[in-house]
Amino acid sequence: MIVLNPKNISDFLDRYKKILLFLFLGLLVVSLGMIVFIENDYYQGVSFKIMFIHVPAAWLSLMFFGIMGTASIIGLVFKSPTSFTIARSISPIGLLMSLTVLFTGSIWGYLTWGAFWVWDARLTSMLILTFIYLGHFLVLNSFEHFQKSDFAAAILAVIGLVNLPIVKFSVNWWTTLHQGASVFKVGGPSLSGIYLSTLMISFFCVLTLCVYWIANIFITIIEKRRYERMKLFNE
Repeated sequence: MIVLNPKNISDFLDRYKKILLFLFLGLLVVSLGMIVFIENDYYQGVSFKIMFIHVPAAWLSLMFFGIMGTASIIGLVFKSPTSFTIARSISPIGLLMSLTVLFTGSIWGYLTWGAFWVWDARLTSMLILTFIYLGHFLVLNSFEHFQKSDFAAAILAVIGLVNLPIVKFSVNWWTTLHQGASVFKVGGPSLSGIYLSTLMISFFCVLTLCVYWIANIFITIIEKRRYERMKLFNE
């Protein structure tokens, strides 16, 4: 990440992004078919199927922020333009995933608990993560020169990394309405069979779409900066 040329990465992504799109479409057909025909939960009925959107979005919002924060650290330490561009490309998609978590979680919560929102530890820490994502995105677009916005947003991303373990382990550290981990936990996943398979396929489906979006944003940023340099030199 430190020595890779942004233009080389952009060319690579542009060459293979169509494969990501076709892979997403294939996974989408499979995951939707499994979600539609999977048996409803005994207690929650059909509402439990929100899980196949909510959980992948939650995993990805945490994963993307971890990558964004790590890229920001590398960018600050090594002055790596590639790392800053990666963080900039991830920011809007991470924000979208965190908003999806809150939106689907509110619907699921209302159908399960009878309330759209409760101020428990998991929901509150996830809301904070969404605000950090939003702040990062706004900072990136608040300066005339992208070097200044990259630096300021990187500082915010590094600070925001502190919230990640709070989101992840909040259900273990405090008493919350939100259920604990069902897949990545000691003793193995509590989901089994077709439910776990459907969840994992749904996750990779959303992941592929997000990577496709991030690749397009990365390519757009590189092309925009190349055009700006050409314009500057011609003047």
